Amino acid sequence: MVPRKRPQPPPLSTFGWSLTGALLLALSLPPLGVYPLAWIGLVPLIARWAHRRPSVDYIRELYALLLTTSCCVGFWLLFNPDAQTAALGGVSLFIVPLPLVAAFGLANLVKERLGIFPGLASLAFNVVAAEFLTLSMGISVPWLLLGHTQADAVEFIQMADVGGVLLLSLWVLLLNGTAFLALPRSGQPGERYGERGASMAVFTALVALPVAYGSVRTAQADVPAGFTTVGIVQPGVAPGTWDRQTATVKVDHLASLSDDILAPALPVGDSTAPAIAPTPPVGLLIWPQMSLPFMGTDQGERQLYDRLQRWAGARGVSLLAGAQTAGDGVERGRRAPKPGDLANSAILIRPGKPMVRYDQMRSVPFADAKSAAGTDRVLFQADGAEIATTVGFESIFGDHVRQFTADGADLIVVLSRNDLWGRSAGLYQHLQFTRLRAIESRRAVVLSTVSGISALIHPTGEIEEIAGWMDQDVEPIQVPTYRGSTYYVRHGDWLGRWALVLGLIYNLGAIGLTIFAPELVGIRKPGTRPAARPAY
Repeated sequence: MVPRKRPQPPPLSTFGWSLTGALLLALSLPPLGVYPLAWIGLVPLIARWAHRRPSVDYIRELYALLLTTSCCVGFWLLFNPDAQTAALGGVSLFIVPLPLVAAFGLANLVKERLGIFPGLASLAFNVVAAEFLTLSMGISVPWLLLGHTQADAVEFIQMADVGGVLLLSLWVLLLNGTAFLALPRSGQPGERYGERGASMAVFTALVALPVAYGSVRTAQADVPAGFTTVGIVQPGVAPGTWDRQTATVKVDHLASLSDDILAPALPVGDSTAPAIAPTPPVGLLIWPQMSLPFMGTDQGERQLYDRLQRWAGARGVSLLAGAQTAGDGVERGRRAPKPGDLANSAILIRPGKPMVRYDQMRSVPFADAKSAAGTDRVLFQADGAEIATTVGFESIFGDHVRQFTADGADLIVVLSRNDLWGRSAGLYQHLQFTRLRAIESRRAVVLSTVSGISALIHPTGEIEEIAGWMDQDVEPIQVPTYRGSTYYVRHGDWLGRWALVLGLIYNLGAIGLTIFAPELVGIRKPGTRPAARPAY
């Protein structure tokens, strides 16, 4: 008796290919940022999804694959010098894959009941909806958004001003879906060349359309409403050394560096100076996150801020600085503050005016659980600009940042301590992901760090590095301010809301029809011969 040959699996549907796809996704994300890999990286995962029936084994397998991507992308979270923070960051790596696993799992049920094309439609709805929930929930870590794979692709991501990072995620999904449909359905050559050719044509169109939109959009770039001369101060001190320094040492060091650009560039009466246009005086100084530590008592805090008020008044400059602050209800004079009493804040000190404070509203889940959360958005007014300030991790959330812009911000400042994780991938990921905030809102973004990478990001996504890793630098730069409003600023994550609602209706309807009205969707009745299972 001749043994039956085991049927060959469809193309790219083996576990090995799926693992390859998971690694391609990791390579497409910053800092490597080989973004075209994401256009096909999901194809093996989709092929595996199409070949496998719904089961617990498949869910475990998919989770293991996406956990591989999560670890390859976010391993730097373990580098924090604080052991507890590093451990909690490691925990978050296990949570990152869950939204995508849920999206694939639910779509697998629809695919098994209705076929490949309804299943692919369900997958598109589910992934965008899952990413929307990831951005909306307080315990989310949105590092693995598919749209983030395109953070380096400036020529392709200009459409983010319409739908934000979720539109980029949908675009990546559509590219992978059409690439999957271009694969042969079986081992027989020549099968369904028409469908495959159409899929290839759609794939090509999907690549070309964002480039065309970006070319038109950047050619019609908004004219700045004005310019603000900003002094970015990066002390360039090693993270451990910076955290051990006292408040007096930190403030003296930052003030000394700031005076280098506040002092006149040339002596009075110097006739030998070249005839060049003078740089406008600095109107706003920016010190990075947690430049001003918590002083422990109300009296100590008042003394520090009064000193800075006098210092800024003597120089005629506004100071925007990161600070660690405690709320008004905390009895700072009687006891040490509890872990949840202190907030990562931004404060604005202006000559002759009251201090203004903004407390961080979105923090790193688990790792920043010790920080108090703010409740109100605050715009800072300085040097003729309306300034939105985000602290650290907040700049990852597009909808959070765009609400400041909708409130009237014409400049965005990001105060960061991403140098805490050393010269790791996180340093570059944060910079590249922040680029999307500039494009979504069509605002200039100033990123200020202690020893990481300080930069100016233009509304088209172009990054102008001000200071590199461990550089001690003080740079006066002219930052353009803008007043226009994009579709994304006006409507936020509209695509995610629609995907959530339509996906819920679609999935429930598809599964419900197969249960209560199977004849409407071609499900066989009991006792009839089953139809042949498709190659996928």
